[in-house]
Amino acid sequence: MYGKIYIDVVFVTNLLMDYIILRLTGMLLRCRAGWRRYLAGAVTGAVFSCVILCLPQDLSTFAEIFLHGACAFLMLRVTFRIKKGSLLAKSLIMLYLTAFLTGGFWEAVTESGITIPAFFIFAFATYMGIGALVCAADSARSMRKNIYPITLFYQGKKQSAYGFYDTGNLLDDPVSGAPVSIVKPELLETMLSSDLIDRLKHLNENPGELKSTEIVGLKPHYLSCCTIGQAEKMMLAVTLEDLCIHTPAEEVRISKPVLALAFEPSALGKEYKVLLNSRLLH
Repeated sequence: MYGKIYIDVVFVTNLLMDYIILRLTGMLLRCRAGWRRYLAGAVTGAVFSCVILCLPQDLSTFAEIFLHGACAFLMLRVTFRIKKGSLLAKSLIMLYLTAFLTGGFWEAVTESGITIPAFFIFAFATYMGIGALVCAADSARSMRKNIYPITLFYQGKKQSAYGFYDTGNLLDDPVSGAPVSIVKPELLETMLSSDLIDRLKHLNENPGELKSTEIVGLKPHYLSCCTIGQAEKMMLAVTLEDLCIHTPAEEVRISKPVLALAFEPSALGKEYKVLLNSRLLH
């Protein structure tokens, strides 16, 4: 018994579902991207799915797993431009998790012959429903632990993560007088590249790097930092373009935020990668 499969229907269906899954994955990972990159990732997934459909049906299980894994990998690379291996592995897990959460809807679409208007209605409901759960989880976490979603901006690039509002962080920048937050350097790799981060780390050993256009734009300088139970130390600080703190009540945007790079192990926890200055939310 044979059935007809329309490649255009497969493409459009996969395009919409991949777009929804990528948006939800971005929410869960706090990795934001523009709608064009989400669309490009969804198109990549839809095209790859059509190609897989055209391949012989007697492929081995290993070959099928490899092809679907390669499809997920390309979608994430195109959408979020992830380079770090650990983050890519986490993203793959999140992508398959969101695909599993929307699996029931996918079965309804493919098996029940659902109409196009109903398809879009259910797709929208799925996206909004899971999106609302993610936002509710963010709000609960913020109110419970003073941990807020944040977004950093620099030269057209942005990176999302969580920041801890530290009432004990009273560090000021001696150059500009601005409040200083502390950040894990690896958080900035999406915007600055791991090579630039490494050059900043060894800036004291290679002061000639200060002539580099890439480094000059960050306005690097050293400041003194003293924490309870530890001796005073010098930390390298850089200036980005914008910092946005997403609180349950409002969105606080700080222009020209100063961030001290914590190259050594610090008080930064696993849930957050930035210690927000106490003055930023007053």
